[in-house]
Formats: sequence, C-alpha cells, structure tokens
Amino acid sequence: MQKITSPHFNVDDLRREAECCRVFDEIARTIAISAINAGWREGEAALALADAAERYVLYLASPVRLQFLPANSNSPSG
Repeated sequence: MQKITSPHFNVDDLRREAECCRVFDEIARTIAISAINAGWREGEAALALADAAERYVLYLASPVRLQFLPANSNSPSG
C-alpha cells in the first residue's frame, strides 16, 4: 500500500485542500490500477472506490452511536 504523506500546510492555509486532493487522487489511481491488474474491470473498480468513499462520508455525517463507559466504578449507576 502506498504511504500517505503528511500535510505541508497548516489547517488554515488554503493550499492544504489542494494538496490533500493531489495525495488522494494519486492513491485512488494506485488502487484502481491495482484492481485492474487483479482482474477487475476499470469501470467497476472506479465505481466501487467511489461507493466506498461515499459510505465513509455518510459514516462521518451520521450521529455517533457509541456509548462511553467509565474506566472505573465512579459512574452514577454504581
């Protein structure tokens, strides 16, 4: 798997978004080429990659459903 490089710009720097896009474009190309070499058709590989990205965005947009429990017995319920 290709190593993801760290950002070179601060969070408030407008160049950071473009850099992130370049990094992920290259990763997406690498994934697609690997899938094609493994025998998947280019179109189905591209669609599967887009669907995976969409599912991740939907996951990020959904409310967190985790219930955090205390690490010790200092909880109100005992």
